[in-house]
Amino acid sequence: MSDLSISLTLNWFGMAVEDVPATTDFYGGKLGISFEEDATLGNWRYFQTRRMTFELFEAHPDHIKVNTWGDGQSYRPVILVSDLSKTAALLREQRIPFLEEVSEFGAQLEMVGPEKIRWGILESKDIEMDWAHPVIGGIELKATELEAQKTFYTQILGMTIERETDDIIHLSQKDGEAWLRISTGGTSASRSARLGSEQSAFHHPIWISFETKEVRSANAWLTQQNVNMIRPLTYHADWNGTDILLADPDENVVQVVQYGKPNNDAVP
Repeated sequence: MSDLSISLTLNWFGMAVEDVPATTDFYGGKLGISFEEDATLGNWRYFQTRRMTFELFEAHPDHIKVNTWGDGQSYRPVILVSDLSKTAALLREQRIPFLEEVSEFGAQLEMVGPEKIRWGILESKDIEMDWAHPVIGGIELKATELEAQKTFYTQILGMTIERETDDIIHLSQKDGEAWLRISTGGTSASRSARLGSEQSAFHHPIWISFETKEVRSANAWLTQQNVNMIRPLTYHADWNGTDILLADPDENVVQVVQYGKPNNDAVP
């Protein structure tokens, strides 16, 4: 149980790729996901997904290379579909590579996107399917140290343990919000990521974000917990947000963000 008194909500993830236009053609063209772009913000796309927001960015030239989920890619977003067999047929028709998996949570698919970035696809019968606005139900994370990651995401970031075994932990938030599922078998990002640089997140294929309305209080809490801070509390005028970048125990990037300036005051 966390002593965290402020609200942090996991609801966003960023993806960094070498070729943003080609990747956009995949998600927007082959899969048909609606998106927005703004030339003033460079190689950036905002995909109109539900439950979790998915944004696409240009990767740092020295970014981590993806081999598989858990090796080069720690986080794997999961799309919820109403019919797994129909989804498999769609992927075959579009010649999108995928694997079939079975876990204690049931059958699912692993779709291989551009630059070898993996996605999970899980069946949820009550989901209203709309590939223009798909539901991203949550994020899977492979960890080198399961207990350390459990402590970080529960006691520091405030998520709740819903189910736990020796090899996997399912963390939840409020009803209807994204979940996080942590399993063993990951590879630490520390050997490849350049923590502390201005573009630390862009070294990673995927990073996640927790939104708050109290970023100053969140900053005080995280400082008290002695977490690995990558970038201190910073206001970004180009997208009107104030954020902190930190690293989890495997040195994957996590953002804590409040949109706008906190209390309309001056932030570096």
